Amino acid sequence: MPPPRLVQLAPRLLAATYAVGALALVVSGIRLWRTYCENFGCIGVGIAWFAWAIGYALLLLVGALALRLQPGRARVLLRMGLVAQGVAGALLLGYWAVQAVG
Repeated sequence: MPPPRLVQLAPRLLAATYAVGALALVVSGIRLWRTYCENFGCIGVGIAWFAWAIGYALLLLVGALALRLQPGRARVLLRMGLVAQGVAGALLLGYWAVQAVG
């Protein structure tokens, strides 16, 4: 069994990890969105978006775990963050699907 101090600290660490990760996803997503690509350089941008999508999914798991473990009022903030992340991901996926078809 883990030490009691770690059990008390784990929800806060997960919530902080989620907050920092969400900020990193937003910054990197904006930077990737604004990246100009031409010819062969677009392959690198595609690989970067793939890595971003993996980070997105992992961060979603961290957020869900933090939400499950977090007591009290902080759950509301985590829930709002997870909803915002889900909406942003759905919008980006929809934009990609429209661009892929058209």
